[in-house]
Amino acid sequence: MIRIAKLAGTSGMALVVSLLVPVAGEAQTRSSTPTFSKDVLPILQQSCQKCHRPGSNAPMSLLTYQDVRPWVRAIKTRVAERQMPPWHIDRSIGEYLDDPSLSDKDIQTIVSWIDGGAPQGNPADAPAPLKFTAVDEWVFGEPDLIVRMEKGFTIPATGPDFTPSEVVDPGITEDRYVKWVQIIPDAHCCVHHSHVYVAAPDDAEVEDLSLGVGSNTDNEVDLIEYAAGNDADIFAEGTAKIIKAGSKFRFSPHYHPYGEAVHDRQRVGIKFYPKGYKPEYVVTSHRIRTDVGNQWALNREKVEDVILRAGHQIDINEPTMPTGALVAENPLHSATMLSIPPNTVAKHERFWPLPQPALIMSFQPHMHFLGTRMTLEAIHPDGRRETLTDATNYEQNWQITYSYKTPHLFPAGTILHTTSWHDNTTNNRHNPDPTNWRGWGSRTMDEMGHGWTDIAFLTEEQYRRELTKRNAQKKAPTNTQNQQP
Repeated sequence: MIRIAKLAGTSGMALVVSLLVPVAGEAQTRSSTPTFSKDVLPILQQSCQKCHRPGSNAPMSLLTYQDVRPWVRAIKTRVAERQMPPWHIDRSIGEYLDDPSLSDKDIQTIVSWIDGGAPQGNPADAPAPLKFTAVDEWVFGEPDLIVRMEKGFTIPATGPDFTPSEVVDPGITEDRYVKWVQIIPDAHCCVHHSHVYVAAPDDAEVEDLSLGVGSNTDNEVDLIEYAAGNDADIFAEGTAKIIKAGSKFRFSPHYHPYGEAVHDRQRVGIKFYPKGYKPEYVVTSHRIRTDVGNQWALNREKVEDVILRAGHQIDINEPTMPTGALVAENPLHSATMLSIPPNTVAKHERFWPLPQPALIMSFQPHMHFLGTRMTLEAIHPDGRRETLTDATNYEQNWQITYSYKTPHLFPAGTILHTTSWHDNTTNNRHNPDPTNWRGWGSRTMDEMGHGWTDIAFLTEEQYRRELTKRNAQKKAPTNTQNQQP
């Protein structure tokens, strides 16, 4: 703003000069206000536009100033409360790949820009527009193999959730290692989540990848899960998932009718490592359910039976679920009960000892509308406890996989401890009926407590080699600027 002062006896020239001289404080305020082109757009490109663009499921596009300006009030609220971008974990714990979360400085920039009137600024200051892959295209390039549902499934406009399966032969004639994999549904609107499982033939030489936990069985392993915020997996150099020759794919979607009848024929695309390449580590996905914990008192006889049949001894006065008992997940899950009483915040846990040394690659919490928080903790053999991830503000609409920047290395016997919280009270804005008891079920209105983890199990020799390498890295100097050549 330029202040005009009308002073008696001043000349015309003096009046012109006073028009051209801004008040110092107002000039400083104007220059310090962030602009969209220079300050805000780079943040949106980094953390928001991947989802907020035409053709996506996001409610608005955030590509241009004209797109963004009508939504500034909503943006301020969502950003200030850290609801957007979706990254629902305690940011002070750990480092992750592909972290879109905003720094405190980013948030302050956006809030200051909006409070300052949301000016566009000079369009010449804007970075070049990003180029995006369409939601129905492969994000990492062209796959080597595309396998599609042969018949698919029709989702009605209304009705209950359902979880069908379709088995397809991908025609794989030799063992292959997977570099990346992606699911693309036709009916994005109605897919709550979807898995592709790989079942090796009965006569194949298959290492037991179930290892007592998760969705894996002796010959069927989880290849990938699709969900909002998680549709593709890529594995770091030296790690891969394996598909055995003659394996069949089982598509296992969870559909939720969304007001319009649609047909879904999902595709899974796979990029293989070159033939003959053998990775150092094979990755498997494991589902650590959190439905035991404080249910020990309700299910003691059933759980005791499962533990005894697995060959473990139990003290007759055992007060809690024994943490050292390695028990197959599916029998244990069928014997227990996820119980969330009305008007209650329920806590459930699961303790699982690693049967071999392992690299923990990622963590993905999975609950439904009542789920509010889930943690993954490692209990070291010496008793130390280490929180790996704390999803403090879980949102069931975003099934995010949190991939560790450096995978966690643990010896055999380390206990993975998952804890979930389900809020069945009026404080939970997603809760349709806090007067109703909830238990485990595959429908969206039911509940789950799954802690999905990608794990690479190691031999003792591999563990010692990896541990030695990491110890050497810790001792290596980090500042070499002043070192002589």
